[in-house]
Amino acid sequence: MLESHPFSLDGAELRAEQLEASLQKITDELAQMTAESTRKIPQSDSKEVDSNAPKADINDDETEEGGSDIDDDETATGEDNKESAPDFDNAGLSPETAAKAMHLQFQQRYYRDALYFVYQLQEAHPLMLQLLGSTSKGEVMEAMDYFVTAVRFRVDEAQEGIRRMSHLIWTPPSGNSTNSEGVTEEARGVRTKLLDSYMQLYLTPSERLSDGENTSRITRNLISLTFGATLAELTSLEELIRTLMNEHMIGASVVDKLRSVYGYTKKPLPPAQRRGAIIILGMLAQANRAIVTDDIDLYLRIGLGKYGHQDLVLAKYTCMILQCLGSGRTKRPGTVSGMDEEEIKRLPMNNPIFDGLQRILEEPRRDPEWFPAAEQALNAIYALGEKPDALAVQIVRNQAKLVQNLIASVTTTDDTTENDAMEVDEEPSEAPAKLKDPWDLTRLVFIVGHIAIKEIVLLESVEAELKRRKSDDEPQRKRRASTPKSKSSSRGKGRRGKHTQNDMQVDSDSDDANDELNQIAGTTEDEIGDIISAIRERELLFGQKSLLALFGPLLVHICKNLGKFKDRLLTVHATAALAKFMCISSSFCEEHLPLLLALLQKAKSPAIRSNVSIALGDITVCFNNLIGENVHYLYGPLHDNDIRVKKTTLMVLTHLILNGMVKVKGQLGEMAKCLEDKDKRVADMARLFFSELATKDNAVYNNLPDIISSLSVGTNAVNEESFARIMKFLFDFIKEKDRQTDNVVEKLCQRMRNTTDARQCRDIAYCMALLPFKSERSVRRLLDGMQCYQHKLADNVIYKHFGDIASKARSHAAQKQETKTLLDEYESKLKEARAKATGEEEEAEAEAEAEEGQNGNNDEDSDVDME
Repeated sequence: MLESHPFSLDGAELRAEQLEASLQKITDELAQMTAESTRKIPQSDSKEVDSNAPKADINDDETEEGGSDIDDDETATGEDNKESAPDFDNAGLSPETAAKAMHLQFQQRYYRDALYFVYQLQEAHPLMLQLLGSTSKGEVMEAMDYFVTAVRFRVDEAQEGIRRMSHLIWTPPSGNSTNSEGVTEEARGVRTKLLDSYMQLYLTPSERLSDGENTSRITRNLISLTFGATLAELTSLEELIRTLMNEHMIGASVVDKLRSVYGYTKKPLPPAQRRGAIIILGMLAQANRAIVTDDIDLYLRIGLGKYGHQDLVLAKYTCMILQCLGSGRTKRPGTVSGMDEEEIKRLPMNNPIFDGLQRILEEPRRDPEWFPAAEQALNAIYALGEKPDALAVQIVRNQAKLVQNLIASVTTTDDTTENDAMEVDEEPSEAPAKLKDPWDLTRLVFIVGHIAIKEIVLLESVEAELKRRKSDDEPQRKRRASTPKSKSSSRGKGRRGKHTQNDMQVDSDSDDANDELNQIAGTTEDEIGDIISAIRERELLFGQKSLLALFGPLLVHICKNLGKFKDRLLTVHATAALAKFMCISSSFCEEHLPLLLALLQKAKSPAIRSNVSIALGDITVCFNNLIGENVHYLYGPLHDNDIRVKKTTLMVLTHLILNGMVKVKGQLGEMAKCLEDKDKRVADMARLFFSELATKDNAVYNNLPDIISSLSVGTNAVNEESFARIMKFLFDFIKEKDRQTDNVVEKLCQRMRNTTDARQCRDIAYCMALLPFKSERSVRRLLDGMQCYQHKLADNVIYKHFGDIASKARSHAAQKQETKTLLDEYESKLKEARAKATGEEEEAEAEAEAEEGQNGNNDEDSDVDME
């Protein structure tokens, strides 16, 4: 329909704003003609026209011809579409003027119909966005075709669909037929369609343009994709661009043009264009490292030079592209697997790159964008440098000199109580004057916090490198061990007696590194791991020569005294830095974990609570045993009033649970409550979580009883309507597994026996009614378990649910005669149990009333005696 729409004027574009402007212009012209014709008609003629002349009602014509009827709010003019148009034939106008007026009327009708068509497309827009996430490959591809066509016709909001389409590059495998990369045929079809769509929209040259013009056009298209893009969209776009580059769909001329835009200095250039150029270059460099190595001076001159210092966002992306240099590797012959091993190639610390990175880190300008730029600069230092920790120490010392007096004044104040520490919104007590401007201190705590994380990464890379070297050396040591000792020793003695010290060094060069490695790291991989762990545990934060050890007490002090610091930026970065320090050492983490948990519960700032939630996830990965007994704290922020905290916590828990880092012990119900969250994004994330969890081994099935209890009873129980919707969603994951259905029937019957709460009994009965009861075994278990729930059948809701079970079971086709017999028996016993339960309830009520009456009589007798 969109492809063949009839509104071909104005280049067939369907932009609402343009159509509304055209309609308004024509409407104004018609109004002017109406006014002129009214002035030309004598009063008597005017009356005659008003009473007798026929009126040309545009909307009547539309109705008669099957056209659409547009409401008031669907037109750009806001005028009543029922308003009659003037009869220009009888208005005393010339034939030419009357013909022009009729032509304008037809144009007015055209634009109204076009606008109505556009408004219908806008109403369909949210649905088409949803179809991009459909599980049906056909629906996804049709939605992609729609958005590609909509962009071609300039439909409003179509670009949103194109941006959303980029996430399809991560289409997960979902079948058995996979290629060598583990991607299913279905996923490959979606990915191919996505790549073709982007090629068609942004990378296909026009035959009407020259090669140079096409290169400029494609470059503009790529840069425009970065304008206003979110982090998630940029991440997906990076994978998409990398894939296109790997498949040679982006030419060298485009890369050169992007470089020229990035390095253009003759005239002022909009910051978004230069940023977009470096962002796309960074994405391309993921597939082709030569994009960085061929022109490093350009990145140093622009991104780490004058323009980078003026625009720290530009500096950030320049630091990111420079990190691609760290992916350069030197091939080494492998001796274990027969394959070539790779060793990361690092740069000496006197390389000009590190001077530029240090200048970015020490940039004195006050700009919130300094923090992400500094983060990427530190990432680049640790990714590229031979001795990144040496440069990091120098940077920290330079920054500490700026705030050494401030640090002294901060740490000399006494710690407040735990409760006061959390009251970050209260009026702080009088602090030293220099605390009024904590910008440099904030920068310092940010730097040391990120260095702490990078030191962990560095130690892990050193450990991997040591193990690789030892693995490479193993065959050589075996060969040396198999060489006859007598010849080698006599030959060695003779040579040692004659050669000088320098000669000895040359002879032993091949063995020195490995001998030193054995002395430092031991002889087994386990010993290497133990030594690295000891450095991480005892040296980084507690070593006498460790610079980080000086800042641990400072961070703890700030976090314990948040109420004394007005600056939210300082408190947010200080808590994040403390959390990063806690990921280094288990002893430091154990000591300060109570403080972190108190911040999670009591901090007024949502940013702090979000950071702590993320930090607890990282600590769970690093030191799982410390979080084990405090795991319930991880779920607490799911009830936070701030939507950002709730979303962050849900993402952290999703990562931990799906990757097996946290064992679910009755807390899954808290995740299930998010299915009914008011915020659609949270609800969608929860649905995705349970969909992924259902692919694990019986994860939903094993936790079903606990989920039911969590949702049905307790202080955070949901209402019965929400409970029904949640359980209907969850039970879809076990309906197709007969054995699980049978076991669930048995478990729920036992739970109903032990339950006295009427609400929970109704909820359990509802859950049982959701099961399919397709097999004879499941019906028999329901019948055998009747003694568990027969005394609850007096409740009308419960009885209805069990009656629905029989109706549903009978509806299944191809039932065995034995199953039908069991259902007859079940229904008969159900009615008997219902009558019995109702009678017992009536007797109980009668007894209660009689007892109440007897007590009332006794009270009256007592009153008489007193008189």
